[in-house]
Amino acid sequence: MIPHAPILAILLPLFAAFLMPVVGILARRRGIKRAREWFAIAAVLAELVIVASMLPAVVGGQVLVYQLGGWQPPWGINLAIDGLNLLVALIVVGISALVAIYSFVYMERDTGLDQYYTLFLLILAGMMGVTLTGDIFNLYVFFEIMCISSYALVAFRRNWQSIEASIKYMIVSSLGTSFILLSVALLFGQVGSLNIGDLMQKFGGVVPSTLIVPLGLFMTGFGIKIAMVPLHMWQPDAYQAAPSAVAALFSGATTTVGIYAMVRVVYMLFGILGVGMILAGLGLVSMVLGAFMALVQRDLKRLLAYSGICQLGYILLGIGLGTTLGIQGGLFHLFNNAIYKTMLFMIAGTIIYQVGTSNMDKLGGLWNNMPVTAMAFMIGALAISGVPPMNGFASKWTIYVAGIEEGQYVFTIIALVVSALTLAYFLKAFNSIFLGQRPKHLKNVKETPISMLIPILLLAALCLVFGVLPHLGIELVRPAQEAVMNSGGYISAVLGGV
Repeated sequence: MIPHAPILAILLPLFAAFLMPVVGILARRRGIKRAREWFAIAAVLAELVIVASMLPAVVGGQVLVYQLGGWQPPWGINLAIDGLNLLVALIVVGISALVAIYSFVYMERDTGLDQYYTLFLLILAGMMGVTLTGDIFNLYVFFEIMCISSYALVAFRRNWQSIEASIKYMIVSSLGTSFILLSVALLFGQVGSLNIGDLMQKFGGVVPSTLIVPLGLFMTGFGIKIAMVPLHMWQPDAYQAAPSAVAALFSGATTTVGIYAMVRVVYMLFGILGVGMILAGLGLVSMVLGAFMALVQRDLKRLLAYSGICQLGYILLGIGLGTTLGIQGGLFHLFNNAIYKTMLFMIAGTIIYQVGTSNMDKLGGLWNNMPVTAMAFMIGALAISGVPPMNGFASKWTIYVAGIEEGQYVFTIIALVVSALTLAYFLKAFNSIFLGQRPKHLKNVKETPISMLIPILLLAALCLVFGVLPHLGIELVRPAQEAVMNSGGYISAVLGGV
């Protein structure tokens, strides 16, 4: 492992974000082209190396604990890395690297790229902080860094639509962060600790009923962040208005971080209060509403936003079941969802880049112009719909089996029906965009530029690999599943002899 890897994983993108304006100024003065882009890509790839260096130790069963300032937990601040948050960290930095490569050409027509890449690195620092921190107050602080950056990224193009969506997002999300902060205060007032490991030990499987209020506030706050129904109202507008590179980052990385926080704090701390079935029920509602709303969308990015709400439901359902197979399926679907949702938003961005619109009523017949993009879209559509041999089928099938084993037949049947609805609206979208009559103004549309195709094709390949070889995905998420189901190792590593 690289020395001080846990803290470096947060500090590197943070310092890189502050250096980005300097890089931009120096590049302009010396006439160096693409300096910002290369600096951002280099920073994210270095971040990937740092995170990957922690993998052997964690896979080997260790929980890495990094103490700040020499203060022992639970009084001092610490970072704690187990199988769960390392999986999330790998997803976040992997998706961020692909989005940075994708942005190289996609964002070239925009101005103010110093600000874009600064915010990009800042949101990465926030996501890594949320993922790796070992206490709930700093989790809140890093959530604020992540969210403030995301508001600015939604409004990046400074048109009326993006500013309106950003303000709506900011208002709703600020309520969420307020709920989280209030929960932290109430929890500290009643228990006297903010350290996650210490809280787990204090609860010891028995959570006082007086903590139902902080539980409800945590669930509401994190529910807003991940756009869980009925707290999803900000997401479709934000994803539609944001640059597609940003929407890809949100759907693949920030949502994953929000789900991690929900699992770590709500499920692992308060699971004894029957939170699992509440999450499963809310997941079912998100699944159904997301699917029906996606069916009626005519804008591709709004369709993808609602489909993301739908897929969130599967993740919550699997984890909420609380069984080994259910949690395994939920985490596997979390991983798969990051892959194909990022890819689909990137494809939406390529269509906008080449054509100028994501309104499916104004598209058609693009198969002849963009055959590689069309094939990638079809792979993503089949994967998200849970059609074999794609990765989405493998994780959904695991969740179905877990539901049947638990006797949750109604949940399982509804999940199957929603998968059929997902396939229906994606086939409809594919027909509207790539088949049918091609409008005259689309005659000269060209294939996606190669630097934008590379991350898309890599993600498409992963959809196939983890579908054909699902055991690879199961083994990948196994350390995370074990961390969720057995917190004893986390507690002993964090508290030591305290």
